[in-house]
Amino acid sequence: MNNPIRRAKLEKTLYCMTMQTRHLLALSVCTASLWAQTDSPTIAAPEAESSASDIIDESSSRWSFKDIARRDLTFYWENDGTAPNLVSNTDRFYTNGFGVELSFDPGLSDSLKAKLAPAGEWTDPRFGFGLAIKQRIFTGIDITDPAPAIGDHPYSGYLYFGFSFQRADAKKHDHFELDLGVVGERSQAEGVQRFVHNLFPDQDTPQGWSSQHANEMTINFSYDRTWKSEPGNIAGVEFEMLPSVGFDLGNVSTRARGRLTFRAGYNIPDDFGPASLLGFKDHTISRYSQDAPACSIYGYFTVGIDAVAHSIFLDGNTFATSRSVDSEPFLAQAKFGIAARYKAFYLGWSQSFETESYETQPDAQTWGSFVVGCSFGF
Repeated sequence: MNNPIRRAKLEKTLYCMTMQTRHLLALSVCTASLWAQTDSPTIAAPEAESSASDIIDESSSRWSFKDIARRDLTFYWENDGTAPNLVSNTDRFYTNGFGVELSFDPGLSDSLKAKLAPAGEWTDPRFGFGLAIKQRIFTGIDITDPAPAIGDHPYSGYLYFGFSFQRADAKKHDHFELDLGVVGERSQAEGVQRFVHNLFPDQDTPQGWSSQHANEMTINFSYDRTWKSEPGNIAGVEFEMLPSVGFDLGNVSTRARGRLTFRAGYNIPDDFGPASLLGFKDHTISRYSQDAPACSIYGYFTVGIDAVAHSIFLDGNTFATSRSVDSEPFLAQAKFGIAARYKAFYLGWSQSFETESYETQPDAQTWGSFVVGCSFGF
């Protein structure tokens, strides 16, 4: 260390290290001081607490997925040639429909309720939504014919997911639905029909599916508005009327419709009509609550008319060449049925009639329906 040059370099290095250490210490002291001032009580502290409280109150009024509650689970089955149908036992035209649906209470916040059902138009509104998967099957007049004639109802299957939202008060009900699905072989209609027919030895084996519609992705929107009349009572029998209008729009179906339902019975539920696969189920109330009577039963009769602009099951595929027939512009329907509930479980049956849907259709269509379901939270 006797070398003066090396000694000078060492002293310079020590000096720099000392200055850097002082700077770091000074910065640490300043930082600690600021931290201590932030944590120490100040005049602004109550204001900060008030802001936090406001944030908590605001967040408690917001909606989240945790607010959703289950209401009902419903199964649908419609068929034109088996147990539900009392008039006929022949598979043809609209031959089968099946669906499973879950109903939910969305648990909306007051602010959302006010936006979705303005106070000037809705009184004490209630809301609901549903998630469903459904399938419909269409065949020709003779399923044993491997080469259906030109002019016969095209073979087609339709598999889709349904997403519905509803709002209602004591006098009216709105139903909005978006259906996303597929028509054609991917709908699995052929496989389902063959499987069901193979379960019963006396059933014919379907032969005409080689002519079915091509695969096509589908999107359809539907809307229905239903009103409720003032209830009446004669000798303990309750009754009311439910008129409705609606429309479909999409590559599956484009049509307008009107319906009128009359129902009468004992402890009629506070809903907007019986559930059906081709119609809708009221998701805005649960079928059972602790305050409701233990059981209810009613019969109903519905008449309606459709103005049809497009039906993929009759007019064929949108983007591919496929079987088609000349569809009728107007359809008339009539239906009668019965719906019953005991506590959380409910059951419905109906018989439907529909006029010819295409020009070469030999006669009208009939089918029967079963609806079975239960409520959650009982």
